[in-house]
Amino acid sequence: MKRKNDFLIQNIGGQDLLVPLGAKVIDLNGIIVLNSTGRYIWELLAENCSLDDLVAALEERFVVDPQRARIDVQAFVSEISKWDAIET
Repeated sequence: MKRKNDFLIQNIGGQDLLVPLGAKVIDLNGIIVLNSTGRYIWELLAENCSLDDLVAALEERFVVDPQRARIDVQAFVSEISKWDAIET
C-alpha cells in the first residue's frame, strides 16, 4: 500500500494534521489529526509498504509489542482507507 498524493501534512499549533487537497476537500470536508505514530506510518507510506513492513518499522521505532504494533497499524490503515487516502 502507498499513500495518495491528495493529502498533505500540516503542523498547526503543534498538531500534525492530514489535510485533503483538490477535489478531496469537497468530498471529505474535514481533516485527520495525527499522533506521532500516525505521522510516522504516513511518512512510511510515501513508498509502497506491506502491512508487515509497517508493523516491523513501528516495533523498531517505538519499541512496542508486536501484537500492539499490528493492532495500531491495522486501525490506522482502516481509518485512512475510509478517506481513500491510500492505494492498496
